[in-house]
Amino acid sequence: MMKLKHMNPIRKIAEIRRALAAVLLFVLILPGTAGCTQAPQRTGQAAIEHFLSCIAAKDYAGAYALLSASVRNDGEETKSNRVTEKEFTDKYTNIFDALGITAIEYSNLSVTKGEILCKATFDAVYASEVAGNMGNSFSLLAIREGGEWCIEWSPALIFPEMEWGDTVRVGTLSAERGEILADGTLLAATVGTISVYAAPSKIEDEALFIAQVSPLLGMTEEEITKALKKEYNDVAILKQYYSDELSGSVAEQLLLVPGVGIDYGNYGVQREYPYGSLLAHLIGYVGAVPSSSKEELEAELDALNAGRTEQDGLYTADSIVGRLGLEKQYEKELRGKDGKLIYIRTAEGTNRRTLYRLDPEDGYDLELTIDTKLQQRLEEVMELVLFGDTTAGAVVVMNPLTGAVQAMNSYPSYDLNLFTRGISQKDYSALLNDPAKPLINRVTQGLYPPGSTMKAFTGAAALDLGVLDPEYAFDDSQIEDDYWTPTEYGAWIWTPIKRTHVKYPIGGPLNMRKAFIHSDNIYFANAALLIGWEAFEDYMENIGFTERISFDISVAQPQLVNEDTEMNYKLLADSGYGQGEILVTPLQLAAMFSALANNGNIAVPYVVEGIYRENGIKYEVVERHETSLWKENVISAAAIETITPMLKDVVDKELNGTGRQLRVKSCVVAAKTGTAEIGNDKSREISWFVGYRTGVSDEDARLVLVMLEIPAETKYTTLKFDIARTMLELDT
Repeated sequence: MMKLKHMNPIRKIAEIRRALAAVLLFVLILPGTAGCTQAPQRTGQAAIEHFLSCIAAKDYAGAYALLSASVRNDGEETKSNRVTEKEFTDKYTNIFDALGITAIEYSNLSVTKGEILCKATFDAVYASEVAGNMGNSFSLLAIREGGEWCIEWSPALIFPEMEWGDTVRVGTLSAERGEILADGTLLAATVGTISVYAAPSKIEDEALFIAQVSPLLGMTEEEITKALKKEYNDVAILKQYYSDELSGSVAEQLLLVPGVGIDYGNYGVQREYPYGSLLAHLIGYVGAVPSSSKEELEAELDALNAGRTEQDGLYTADSIVGRLGLEKQYEKELRGKDGKLIYIRTAEGTNRRTLYRLDPEDGYDLELTIDTKLQQRLEEVMELVLFGDTTAGAVVVMNPLTGAVQAMNSYPSYDLNLFTRGISQKDYSALLNDPAKPLINRVTQGLYPPGSTMKAFTGAAALDLGVLDPEYAFDDSQIEDDYWTPTEYGAWIWTPIKRTHVKYPIGGPLNMRKAFIHSDNIYFANAALLIGWEAFEDYMENIGFTERISFDISVAQPQLVNEDTEMNYKLLADSGYGQGEILVTPLQLAAMFSALANNGNIAVPYVVEGIYRENGIKYEVVERHETSLWKENVISAAAIETITPMLKDVVDKELNGTGRQLRVKSCVVAAKTGTAEIGNDKSREISWFVGYRTGVSDEDARLVLVMLEIPAETKYTTLKFDIARTMLELDT
């Protein structure tokens, strides 16, 4: 049996104390550790321990004071493989801040002692708020200089792989903006740019290279020289193009120049609208964060960043955001969340080690209710039917039972790509000064008097309120030369009421049916007067004439009268046939008219069918629109049953009604036409048509509204029927 040698008790206690001190020091050192002193260290191990405790305590000045003369740089001139105190402090501060390091835990310290050199190995775990716990193994050398122990420092004491000249970079991995689709057809997409680049290592004669590529790229020699200086990893981007901008012949000539390469999609992305002007007013476009002042920019960024964190990727002044339409309204869903890459970058620009990577979450996709073939047909018809620079209009095609918009158009339109690619001042001025105002979304932002389409609602109100019955006939003897001056409301101090814009033979008593067929103003003016303002206002408010309707993009506020108007009998009479001060958008009028096709209910109109995201090979539903009602039972079943046959008669070509030129062959349509004068000279007018299929399946249900701004000339009056007919035919 081996006997243990006895140890001197005093020596034994000293060894135990040293062991305990080492354990206590290297198990866990928190940033709260007391600050370091710059007193000389008596041993190499003490210097090492003191250095590590300073780093853990973020006392970088104390740690720098321990560095050896061979790595310190106490002068102002930059020296290779040496570091100033500021550089030393900034390097640790910037790296640790970027990674969110809150504590450092050291363990497994092993020291090999010598008279001049003292070597140590140890493990360290950085507690990072960004990357979690980051463990690494290190080697450290202390040397004796002039009787003092100093640390032979290098960047490898931050991360083992780091070398002199390396830096830690934080890069953003941008989330790809979601796409906008209809029927699976891309309407707004994020596409890779075409990048023409140079590989400097393969350029034999730089002057010749510049001279050759300059004319091909349309760049000055100075611009190319500047681009070459921005080389990274032997790649210098010379110029970037959209997918349709670089011709095949130019690309072929460029590739003949030694050192030139063309990349498709790896060096940048851009927003692209494959169909240009198709649905331009609905889709909108992206651009820089709007700002006319520093204060406005800050307010915009605050609004955009609400609910986002730095981890998601915050908006900055350089961000590209939705500026109009769905691009703006669904910015939050389309944007996505950026990722992050923290890596050690070599002096040559390569990635030595990835310290942390957070993959981006791409934005959600929007799937629309739009029937793309129908939409394309609508825009073709608008281009064919409307002529001259004095015509404009809006069309809404929707399912009146669900509110789903199947097609819509504001005419004239514009190419969305002009804005995403940086529109020139010349092109922008041309759009602004175009008398047809192509930038205005007439469907949702244009406010117009509804004209005689209002008569459907006045007739329904008269029936529902028991003011008139279908057989009530207006006394024709009160009308003189198509004008009527009411006599039952005191002295009539206003102009008489004109029968109609265009006179057609009525024949027989002027009852509601004939008033609808020939759109008689006098009949419905009388109906409004009999109803009275309070009851009329209440009924129309219930239908929605004073309330902004919900939709996927903003819709302008309608009105029955101006805010400061004092009601009088003439204004009430004019309101009964859609003049007066009533204003409404085409989209809202279409939705309200759908009550006649939907049992008195108005569905919430919508165009975004669902929000989706890609998850690997799966396409998952994030949110899907559920049909809902905006207004319920606004028109009674009895009134609808009475009015619908009359609206069918409006388009019956045998009855000589105002809609007789519609001539839809595949189904029976119930409709109302309307005209509202523009301006005091009455040289222009708003021409309306709104109608819906009857006797069809729910799947084939369709309502079409056409609003045209046209000269008040006979040759323009039939244009609305040409558009509506195409949209209402069942085989369209």
